[in-house]
Amino acid sequence: MKRFFRFFRELWKAPAFSPTAFVIRAIIITVFFSISELLGLREYTTFLSGTSANVNLTWRTASFLGLIHLLLYAAFILLVPISLITAALIAMWSRWKRQ
Repeated sequence: MKRFFRFFRELWKAPAFSPTAFVIRAIIITVFFSISELLGLREYTTFLSGTSANVNLTWRTASFLGLIHLLLYAAFILLVPISLITAALIAMWSRWKRQ
């Protein structure tokens, strides 16, 4: 268990523009988006069409939940692939630079 926490701490303290940091950010966004999907926040994005997904919630609460899911979706679609491609390019560049 100590080994796991040590590994996790080293990952967390990785330099900001390292391949490890980009992969960690992609994983964090993926986890948050997955939690949003599992909680069913996708149905609250109907605020875009002016309808309410749940009549038991106020309009503001439903819109806020829909906005959270919408932002996580955009981050998942745009930032995760960019982060992974950036991590791969930085890793290849540093490997090439060493040789």
